[in-house]
Amino acid sequence: MTSRGARIAWTSVGLALLAFLIFHSGPARIASDLALVGGGLVVVVALEFVVDAFNTLGWWFTFPPELRAGSFGRLFLVKLAGSAVNTTLPIASIGGDSARVYLLDGDFPVATVIATILTSSLIFSLSKAGFIAVGTLLTWRRFQLSHDFSLAVLIGFVVTLAGVLAFLLLQLRGFSGAASRIAAWLPIPARWAARIMRHGPGVDAEMAALYRSRPRDLVLAVCAHQLAFLSGILQILLMLGWLGLQRSFGISLAIESFVMLLGLVTFMVPGEIGIQEGGKLVIFTALGLPAAAGVAVGIAFRLTSIVCAAVGLIVLAALKGRKRPELAPARSSAG
Repeated sequence: MTSRGARIAWTSVGLALLAFLIFHSGPARIASDLALVGGGLVVVVALEFVVDAFNTLGWWFTFPPELRAGSFGRLFLVKLAGSAVNTTLPIASIGGDSARVYLLDGDFPVATVIATILTSSLIFSLSKAGFIAVGTLLTWRRFQLSHDFSLAVLIGFVVTLAGVLAFLLLQLRGFSGAASRIAAWLPIPARWAARIMRHGPGVDAEMAALYRSRPRDLVLAVCAHQLAFLSGILQILLMLGWLGLQRSFGISLAIESFVMLLGLVTFMVPGEIGIQEGGKLVIFTALGLPAAAGVAVGIAFRLTSIVCAAVGLIVLAALKGRKRPELAPARSSAG
């Protein structure tokens, strides 16, 4: 099955799961809970852009210091556009990264853009794994989950983490050696693949400079992502109160870390359709909270992601309209 076909298949599975969850939890009860949230959904959407801003800050720190001045706003818009591509188009998630390379070409050296996308993706994944590990360890005693389910999730987490660490090893050993195989696997135009291979040595140099010479930027990038995760906890905390439930930081941390854990081990489902809602139902039930409230929270976040995707597509159209049909010539590193 092709990457596109697999993505469509997993999206269909996610949609079917979402429909089942709504039917099982009771559409009327879910609608009632969403009505309780009401205008609070605007706040949740606004906080989602705060999450994006902090994650963009983590990406920003992976750029060389001399290239950062005045670039954060553009990086934020480009990140919104790339995320919208990942969410809405039936292609591998790398499609959003390809869009980011395209939109930033001409503003930064191509090798720099590719290197920052690779390193920031890895830093984000490791930061997320760390947050999940700490959050789950601190709140696991609150869960009422079966041993088999817990073991399955743990195995999935370990396997996924192993894949992330393998990606780290690949970056530390150098991008050039594996560039041809990666480019052949990714669903990107042939001319882009040829350009990636041509810039391989430059990408290696950029990544080596970050990992070996800029530990402060690495720490700041991790901290930025942790602030994004804390903003996610704030979203949950607010929604619990609007639903008439106890506003507890511990409960909110348990919900956010567990849903992130499920999302990490089920990354093949585009946009976590059905997984996000199902994860919240499972964790709400495991915490002794109403299952319908969990699905309502999941749907509220689904609506939030739709709004963010719509904004991202508008941004993509605006940024793309300012570029020539072909990739703009990249500046040299010296320039």
